[in-house]
Amino acid sequence: MANRRRRRQRPNQMVWIMLAITMVCVVIVFAIVKVQKEKGTLVKQAKAVTRDMVYENAYIVSNDDGRLIFICDGELYRAKGTMEESFTGVCDIEISGSKVKKIQIKPDDISGVMLSYGNGTMQIAGQDDIPMQSDELPVYDETGDTPREISVSDLIIGSETLSYILDSGRICAIVRRQAPDLTYIRVLIKNDGKDAFPTIAAGAASNLYVDDADCKSNAIDDVGAYMANVQKGKIKVSSADNYVSINGKSYPGSFEFIGTDAGIVAVNTVDVETYVRYVLPSEMPSTFEAEALKAQAVCARTFVYSQMKNTQYALYGANIDNTTAFQVYNSSEAKQSTDEAVKATAGQVVSCGGSLITCYYFSTSAGKTEDMEVWSSSTPDFIHKVESVDDNSPYYRWTSELELSAYNDPQYGAATGICADKTSDAGYVLSLTISYGNKSQTFTAENDIRKALGHYQKKVTLNDGSVRENMSMIPSACFSVSAGANGHYTLSGGGFGHGIGFSQYGADRLAKAGSSYKDIIGYYYKDVTVVDISSVRSELKN
Repeated sequence: MANRRRRRQRPNQMVWIMLAITMVCVVIVFAIVKVQKEKGTLVKQAKAVTRDMVYENAYIVSNDDGRLIFICDGELYRAKGTMEESFTGVCDIEISGSKVKKIQIKPDDISGVMLSYGNGTMQIAGQDDIPMQSDELPVYDETGDTPREISVSDLIIGSETLSYILDSGRICAIVRRQAPDLTYIRVLIKNDGKDAFPTIAAGAASNLYVDDADCKSNAIDDVGAYMANVQKGKIKVSSADNYVSINGKSYPGSFEFIGTDAGIVAVNTVDVETYVRYVLPSEMPSTFEAEALKAQAVCARTFVYSQMKNTQYALYGANIDNTTAFQVYNSSEAKQSTDEAVKATAGQVVSCGGSLITCYYFSTSAGKTEDMEVWSSSTPDFIHKVESVDDNSPYYRWTSELELSAYNDPQYGAATGICADKTSDAGYVLSLTISYGNKSQTFTAENDIRKALGHYQKKVTLNDGSVRENMSMIPSACFSVSAGANGHYTLSGGGFGHGIGFSQYGADRLAKAGSSYKDIIGYYYKDVTVVDISSVRSELKN
């Protein structure tokens, strides 16, 4: 009986084998059809070459069927002729009579993480500075369905392992073969507004590592002298416990120290979630409601991801800095309440229409938020004006006392008058003119208006009766002007910050009223959803 049962099962086994073979064949056929369809699409999209010339640093996409398809200067071309061997990659292509005459393959390449670029050179991890053939290098992205050309500014400094194509020892093109690692952010630590420190003392609780080698000490008293001694213009400093201090202040992650004519530049590499841990208490009071802290954590995380392609500090290999120009980082220690908010929202960001937004936020609204009109810019779809009565903030209402005699403009001299020419419907000054006798200058950007009047500001009296002195800017551009005697002016204003997007004190007020962090975000930004970064990660490499 047992043998008969086994014999009966054999036909069933054959059926399954045949089904498996059929499925494999179907998959192969679909793959072949897909490839052929993609080729057909490329041929239709490609322009026929019409000029006799050499297409330098072009990228061959397809090389068969008697036809060459290639990318050059952002365009897709096709030409008659092929190579004997199968090849895709960077080369020079000479065209004559609409046909391929000669192809010069560029086989020399190196691979590594792009750390910085500028002044005609690019630094790659593990390599010396390598000269670039041009400041506008072609970059070919192979990570999608078909290769495409992007620019150097689309790459993420410190997060990309790339292939660099060389021609006579110079980088002539870059090929991206894998998606960037978005785990880390590189932060330039500013020295009271300057990019460099005259001297830096580095330390840690455990031994320091210099370029991943144990230096047998937990302190480097003078980083500049150390670099001179080892004859290096840049060093990486880390520690076993992943904290390094500079001039007595501890930072998570590791540092790159760069020697410049102005001094030592310090770039802190830290993972994004830890970075947000140290932004949150620096940007929002840790005593705020938990849902407000969560909303701010999501906004801070969204903002840093949106800035990863920023090239302002490309020369130093940094994505952002640690000031209000981006986000205040590590000015306050991490707290339990803020750590819990970061942990509860780990990986969450704000998306509009499937794309990451730039999360603009500020401290206090004067009663209504603003749009990009205050920056003389077009307003994105996710920004709108909403009511926000932030009377829980001392900056909800304020009075600023100005004295024109307090400052002499180096170009215009002594001011003789101040006039708010135009205001928005929310009360923000959109145009301000300062007179200097028979001369004048007009300011139209919110930040410029606040800085210009800050020169003359003596004190600010807040809503709670407290007084602030030595403020370099007026609290906001939402104010009215009253002229007094002998060059004295009074600004009656409200709010703190630019007024665009998410109000921090408003978020705390909403949280106290029972709103969740997603509700708060949905109130201040229009048509947005809170999603995991993985759902929008692909756009960061586009």
